[in-house]
Amino acid sequence: MSDRPAIFDSGGATPRPVRHSGFSLRGRLGLALILAWAVLALLAPWISPYDPDQSDLAAFMAAPSLAGGHLLGTDDLGRDILSRIFHGARPVLVVAGLATLMSVAIGAALGIVAGYGGRLVDQVIARIAEIQLTIPGLVLALLALALFGSRLENLIIILALESWPLHFRVARSYTLNARSQGYMEAAWLAGVPHWRSVLRHVVPGLLPLLVATSTISAAFIVMTEAGLSFIGLGIQPPKADWGLMIAQGKAQLGAAWWLSIMPALALLSLLFGVQLLGDAVSSRLSSLEGGGEA
Repeated sequence: MSDRPAIFDSGGATPRPVRHSGFSLRGRLGLALILAWAVLALLAPWISPYDPDQSDLAAFMAAPSLAGGHLLGTDDLGRDILSRIFHGARPVLVVAGLATLMSVAIGAALGIVAGYGGRLVDQVIARIAEIQLTIPGLVLALLALALFGSRLENLIIILALESWPLHFRVARSYTLNARSQGYMEAAWLAGVPHWRSVLRHVVPGLLPLLVATSTISAAFIVMTEAGLSFIGLGIQPPKADWGLMIAQGKAQLGAAWWLSIMPALALLSLLFGVQLLGDAVSSRLSSLEGGGEA
């Protein structure tokens, strides 16, 4: 039997080998948007025209202007909006990146354990995942942040723990399917350790699926982080954060629309990039599965 990486078929068919193909235009566009924000966030201290916390009272709530020195305007404290958007991308990307990685790692590990651990282990972990899925994630986040504080590390851990059931269900289904294949049984009979069988037969085929589910988690985490900052339970002032900037400008939306609209556009562009990348990955996986049936 072949031990090449495989794409999971939810219908129970034998996993099929991954065939590499080119990435679609929308996938490249989505990846470019994400990478662009990552580069801007990384280089923010050097490319920002002003200190994000520096007040310019002479340019109090200045409108966006090419000639005024503030391309996207200033806020109600005279701080440059463009500089704060660049710096505000940092907590968004750090939280989304680390929380997504943690949720994928937790969900995949528990899914593989459930798939290999027998009926009792599977049922216990599956029930825990189902219980968590019945509770709205934002409610859990609000409760946890109210109890433990709005520190960055708390935010990352809480959002990661909210998102793991999605990856768990995918990993569990794939592991159960792979376990039923003849080559897995042959490996066990030959004395191959279970952990080596997992690394050789399960992980390679599971990784593409986790890439697809990670884009779903990332979009959810970005939105949740912005929402928590918007209501005052996420990133705290005076730090720059897109959700916080939107909240701070909402009272002046009629007189100074740029206070909220500019960070909102930045947030939408990042979400758009994640969505495009996720759609492209899902389409590619579907085409690979379809190609295996041809």
